[in-house]
Amino acid sequence: MATQPHVIELLPAYTLDCLDEEEFVLASEHLAACPDCRTELRAYQAVADQLALAVPDAQPPAHLKRQLMARLQPTRPAASTPARLSWWQQLAALMQRTTPVWGLIGLVLIVALAASNLWLWQQVSRSQDVSRPEQMPTILLTGTEAAPQATGLLIVSIDGQHGTLVVDRLPTLDPEREYQLWLVKDGQRTSGGVFSVSRDGYGSVWVKSPQPLSSYTSFGITIEPAGGSPGPTGEKVLGTSL
Repeated sequence: MATQPHVIELLPAYTLDCLDEEEFVLASEHLAACPDCRTELRAYQAVADQLALAVPDAQPPAHLKRQLMARLQPTRPAASTPARLSWWQQLAALMQRTTPVWGLIGLVLIVALAASNLWLWQQVSRSQDVSRPEQMPTILLTGTEAAPQATGLLIVSIDGQHGTLVVDRLPTLDPEREYQLWLVKDGQRTSGGVFSVSRDGYGSVWVKSPQPLSSYTSFGITIEPAGGSPGPTGEKVLGTSL
């Protein structure tokens, strides 16, 4: 199941209740399932709660009170009473006015949220780096003239002690024959496993090896009698050299 992307870029507007309906639903659903984004949201809310304390005390000019009171005078009610704005919406509306003090508060909020956002992503990046598993090495086998469309992939464990071979587009064989993987080192060939393929040419086998797979210099697959052979006797269909 794919992980839903974080909604970090929506959280400042979510905090101020400024999202449209679609974005609000998206952010709410994600927050319900994401502890990282809930932590970030609480940080935004804490910053917003301190806005009134973020601006130094100042003595406003006498005419400022008259202007504010004039703007806050209630208007004649319309035929239908509008929905009451939340205090976040009222705050956002005030911040859009041209009063210098609120412009400074808006600047403080933007800086604080940007710093908080950067901190969270640094923490998420560190946790992802720690939890990301080391990538397992892979070895690609290509088809020979006997099976030019065939492909093979040997996935080696991190410790190199074992692996899994996956092949595709190999010809199906009669019940008396099977494919056999060979591990080659210093001219010596060691069997890595015997397998068959499905009607569409797909097959897989767990690879057993007496030595780490990374110590071998080449790999090949031949057609052998059912059950395998002590050494290669049949036609080679896949192979690679390291």
